Amino acid sequence: MHNEQQSEYTNSPFEQLWWLNTVAPDTPWKENILYKDDQVAARWISVERGNFRMPHFTQTIGCWVNPQILNNDRFFNEQKNILTQQIATLSKKTHISLSPVNKYYLPFLWAGFTVRPSVTYRINDLSDTERLYQNFGSIVKKNIKSARNKVTIEESNEISPLHTLMEKTFHLQGRKFPYTREYMERICAASMTHNSGKLLYAYDKDGNLHSGVFYLYDSNVCYYLIAGTDPQFRNSGANSLLIWEGIKFAAEHSQAFDFEGSMIEGVEHFFRQFGGEQTIYYDVYREGIIGSLAETLKPYVKRMIHYK
Repeated sequence: MHNEQQSEYTNSPFEQLWWLNTVAPDTPWKENILYKDDQVAARWISVERGNFRMPHFTQTIGCWVNPQILNNDRFFNEQKNILTQQIATLSKKTHISLSPVNKYYLPFLWAGFTVRPSVTYRINDLSDTERLYQNFGSIVKKNIKSARNKVTIEESNEISPLHTLMEKTFHLQGRKFPYTREYMERICAASMTHNSGKLLYAYDKDGNLHSGVFYLYDSNVCYYLIAGTDPQFRNSGANSLLIWEGIKFAAEHSQAFDFEGSMIEGVEHFFRQFGGEQTIYYDVYREGIIGSLAETLKPYVKRMIHYK
C-alpha cells in the first residue's frame, strides 16, 4: 500500500500520491526523497516498474526542490546533482511534464531526452481581485455582467452533471467523451477528501444547467481543471462567470490561478483575455531505442511516401 498522506514537498496537487493513485491506480507510483544535512533537499515521483506516462487530467509532475537551494544555487550545481539522481530512477520510456518551477532541464537533454516547451496562463498575483477584474478584456467583463443577470452559482460535490455537459460538448463535435462517469466521480471524491477540490455550477431561474467547473487546488496554485458548457447556452457568459468565481476562490486559498493548458488557438485567445501571464513548462520524453529510431526515421519515411 502506498502512503497517501498529504506531502508538503510538492509543487502542485498533481505530485501527491493520492492524486496519482486516483487518476492512474494501475501504475506503481513511487515517492523518492533526497536529504541533505538532515533536510529534505528534493522530492520526485517515479514508477517501480514499467513506463512512466503522464496520467489523465495531470498537467505536470515535476521535481520539488527545496526553495533554499533554488534561491542560492547560482551555478546550478545542486540542481544538476538532484536531476541526475532523478533521471537515474526513471524508466527508459518516460514522458514527464515538468512543473514551471523546474526551469533547469539540461540534464534531461544530456541523458537523451527530447525537451519541448508547453504553455499555460497563470495569474500569479491574487492580492487585489478588484484590480484583476479591471484588467480583464472588455468581452470577458461583458460576459460576466451578462451572466450575473441570467444564472446563479451553486457549489456541489456531485460531478455527474459536469460529465453530462462534457458528453454534450463532445457529441456536438462528433466525438465520444473518453472518460467514464465513475472515473470523474473518483477524481472529485478524492480531491474533496483531501481538501483540494471545488465544484461549481451555473443554473438559470428555470433550473437549466449552463456551465460547470471543477477546480483542483493547494496552497500554491488553483487549477481550472475540468470545465463544460451546454452548447445550447454557450453564449450566456456562464463559463466566464465561473472562472471569475474560481479566481476569487483562489485568492483566498492559493497563491496563483492556472488556466491549465492554453495550446489550442481558440482556447488560448479566450484565456488571454483574463490578463494572466504566459507560463512555460517543459515536456521531457525518452522513447527508448526503438522509439528514438522511429522518431529519427519519421521525416525520411514521410519523404519516401510523399507525405506532406
